[in-house]
Amino acid sequence: MLQPVPTEPQGEPDQTDMRAQRTIPAAPPPSLDPAWRAGRKLSEARRQRGWSLEEVADRIRIRREFLAALEEMNVKLLPGKAYALAFLRSYARELGIDEHAIVDQFQDESALTREDAVKQLRNPTSKPRRERPWMWAAGLVVVAGLFVGWRAWDVNRNPEPEVATAVAPSGVSVAQGASQPVTARRIVEVRAITEAWLEARGPDGTVFLSRTLQAGDVYRPDASPGWTLHARDGGAFELFVDGTPAGPLGTLGMPVLGRSIDEIQPMTQAQLSAQRS
Repeated sequence: MLQPVPTEPQGEPDQTDMRAQRTIPAAPPPSLDPAWRAGRKLSEARRQRGWSLEEVADRIRIRREFLAALEEMNVKLLPGKAYALAFLRSYARELGIDEHAIVDQFQDESALTREDAVKQLRNPTSKPRRERPWMWAAGLVVVAGLFVGWRAWDVNRNPEPEVATAVAPSGVSVAQGASQPVTARRIVEVRAITEAWLEARGPDGTVFLSRTLQAGDVYRPDASPGWTLHARDGGAFELFVDGTPAGPLGTLGMPVLGRSIDEIQPMTQAQLSAQRS
């Protein structure tokens, strides 16, 4: 008959260790002003923890530049909406911030609520049309009709004098008092030297291009005032104005944040000669 084998009595857990574990105070949550923007809450919470960006990047395995972009709320330097939100949740969790609240605030205060990228090049001269109520359209028609009627009445009442013409020394007949011919619209080209991301925005902030261009791709933005170019690597793109080189978009390896298109000028002959030499 099998007899039970006596076993060594299990020792009780060290009461000292248990008390020590219970007495270890949890890190207090960071003190943040509710009026602060989401990016400032992240940076202030990190400073209160006494951590540098490098330390946090090593702890949660997220690149330092992405954490800095979250604190600066610069979504153009983030890889995309899905990744940005995942990085933001991990960062907030590590700092002891309510991740759901900070994610909602970040989306409300940044451009992450828009579509991440435009997959195809759009015509830079076109802008998204906004639907207007039919009452606005009817009002515009009435105003236009009144304006046309007033102009017709004013012309009949005060006919304009005939414009005399004179012959220029070159033999070309021009109207006296006529304005000078309008200068032809210049053409700006952005040519990708290597595979890189480029974004073009209109004067009102409308994104007309946001995608990765392959080497050799050419994009012609609208050269009107107010248009801007953005890139993660300014040296990956070469500029041309009416077929003349205008230098790189920016410094090699450095981001370009809002370079004005109307300020891009072609290089002079001296600059071209120096560049070739």
